[in-house]
Amino acid sequence: MKKFSLLILVIAFLTIWPYLGLSQPALKVGALVPYSGRWGDSGRECSRGMLDAARWLNQREGVSGKRLEIILIDDTSQPAETIAAYRKLNEVDRIFLLYIYSDETALALTPHFNYDKIPTFIKSLPSRYANPTKFPYVFSISPTPLDLAKIAMNFILDKSGIKVRKPKLIFVGSADHFGRHFLEEAKEYAKVLGIDIGPDVWITDTSQVIKHIPTLIGTINAYQPDFAYLSLTSKEAASLLEEVKKLDLKMKWICNRKAFDENLASFNGVLGVQPISPFGEDVPGMAAIKEAHQRWHPSDAHTLSYVEGWVTTQVIARALTKSQPELGFFRERVKHEIENFKEVVTGGLTPPLTITPKDHRPSVESRIFIVKDGKLSRHTGFISIGR
Repeated sequence: MKKFSLLILVIAFLTIWPYLGLSQPALKVGALVPYSGRWGDSGRECSRGMLDAARWLNQREGVSGKRLEIILIDDTSQPAETIAAYRKLNEVDRIFLLYIYSDETALALTPHFNYDKIPTFIKSLPSRYANPTKFPYVFSISPTPLDLAKIAMNFILDKSGIKVRKPKLIFVGSADHFGRHFLEEAKEYAKVLGIDIGPDVWITDTSQVIKHIPTLIGTINAYQPDFAYLSLTSKEAASLLEEVKKLDLKMKWICNRKAFDENLASFNGVLGVQPISPFGEDVPGMAAIKEAHQRWHPSDAHTLSYVEGWVTTQVIARALTKSQPELGFFRERVKHEIENFKEVVTGGLTPPLTITPKDHRPSVESRIFIVKDGKLSRHTGFISIGR
């Protein structure tokens, strides 16, 4: 009996041995991610990717021997609940770094995390937020919406095949600030390139995209654009594309990164400017994702939002690696570490990331993907607009 008990103790010790080094206080990262509403589907996928990446790290060496803890809170977009969630993460959990999925929430909380000096990654980095002088604690893993639009326009100019006249482009998207904030600069850039810009089409009610189809078709028939740049959620984009595909339009669609994911897999020929690797793509960084997927949930389907969550955790872990709390001024050290990213490689899951104290844009390049035979297929290599 004693031998049996000793054997059980030995087995238990060997089981927990890999985690003994992670028993000290965790490195806490807060995450405000919507589980419902316009961004609920992609938000849930992103959060799952973040948690799985943290689990993957913690089952190995953690972050410099410490456990990484992702504290996820559902972002309900209710102002009082948002502030309460932020205060909990800052004052109770004492997070070292924050991730915010929603542009609206990031805008609302910017004065707070700037005051509290919390390095904060947001999903989409509007160009003005990339200015460290005004927003010293804001970061992202993705190019700005403006830079992605510029990349799309460079692609249009180079690959449209139109030689005898200027390519013609219209913008189609949600009428809120976050669907429009980059457009004036994007249009000025288009003029420099020699692209004609037609009338905008605004989707004022994103819950009823279909009712805007007559206006869209009227604009297309009147202006005869070669391309439309689409800025919606992927489900909203799918609803719109489902309606217009019946009309056999000659115009090509090119989607921004929020619109372009696996929800569009049935729309062959649709293009997307997308810096994040689709789930399952044959790039080195996907190996760990596939292994985790097979080990923990092999029957589930995932999207590039899952990949985005995974690589976000990877980047956060890298920022924390050399920023040890016992050295003091920990949040400032995290910020300093992020601002020293130089050509950080994520195994092809994103473009290489470079962030400096003078420019918080992580990259100015992206690939163009195309829907082909029900899959998101690589259409170009990385296109860069330069800094």
